[in-house]
Amino acid sequence: RHCLVVANGTTQLGNMTPPHDISGRVIGEYLSREKNAQPLIDLMKKSYEILKNHPVNIKRREKGLNEANSIWLWGEGRKPALENFKKKNGVSGCVVSAVDLLKGIGICAGMDTPEVEGATGYLDTNFEGKAEAGIKAFKNGTDLVYLHFEAPDECGHRGEAENKVKAIEYIEKRALKPMLDYLSACSDDYRILIMPDHPTPLETKTHSSAPVPYLIYDSRKNKNGISPFTEKNAEKTGIFVEHGPDIMNKLLEKK
Repeated sequence: RHCLVVANGTTQLGNMTPPHDISGRVIGEYLSREKNAQPLIDLMKKSYEILKNHPVNIKRREKGLNEANSIWLWGEGRKPALENFKKKNGVSGCVVSAVDLLKGIGICAGMDTPEVEGATGYLDTNFEGKAEAGIKAFKNGTDLVYLHFEAPDECGHRGEAENKVKAIEYIEKRALKPMLDYLSACSDDYRILIMPDHPTPLETKTHSSAPVPYLIYDSRKNKNGISPFTEKNAEKTGIFVEHGPDIMNKLLEKK
C-alpha cells in the first residue's frame, strides 16, 4: 500500500470501494460515480495503460502469474490528530508492522516505528525479525510493544484456509515464543494481549464487524479462563468490551 497526497483535495468522493471487499468480482459497478472522484478514477484507468506492459508484468504474464497492472485508490481521509500515546497512557510505545497504515498511526501517536528487513505483510514476512525488533525496543527502555501481523488477514482475503492456519502457527512459533522467552527471562512482571483487530472470514474474503476474541496473560497470576483460545470459547465467557479502545485500559490496568 502507498499513500497518495492530493493538494486541496476533498473526501467527498462517493464510494471508493476497498479492493479486498470485492475479490474476484468485476470492478465496473464498484467505481465511484461521484463527480469529485472522476480525476482519481481516470488516474486508475490510465495506470493500467502504463503498467500493463511494464517489464515486471511481462515476465509475470509469461510465467502465468498475477500481474500488478493497475493502482487502486481508496480509503480517503485526512491526517488524524491523535493524542500522544505516552501522554495519554503514561507509557512509551513502539509499533512493529509491515503495514503503512499501522505505522502511520504509530507515528501520529508519537510511537517508535522501527523498520524490519523482510517484513512483507504476508506469509513470507520476517516473523523472527519482528520479534527481534520488539525485544530490542524493550531493551532500549520502551514500555509497550505492539507486534502486528497482517498475514492471517491477507490469507483470509485470498480464501486460503491452509495458509491462514499456517500464518497463525508461524506467529505463535516464530514471533510469540521468542518474545515470551525473552520476557520470562527478565526479572520484571509483564502482561500480554493477543487479539485480532477484526475477522476476515474465508467464506466472504472480506472484513466483518463481528466481535473478536482477546486474551490477556499476566505473569503475576496463575493461569485461568478458558482453553483453547477460540471465538466460540471467548463468547461463552460473556465478557464483552463494547468500546474498542477500552481494551488498552484493561491491558494497562487503568480504570
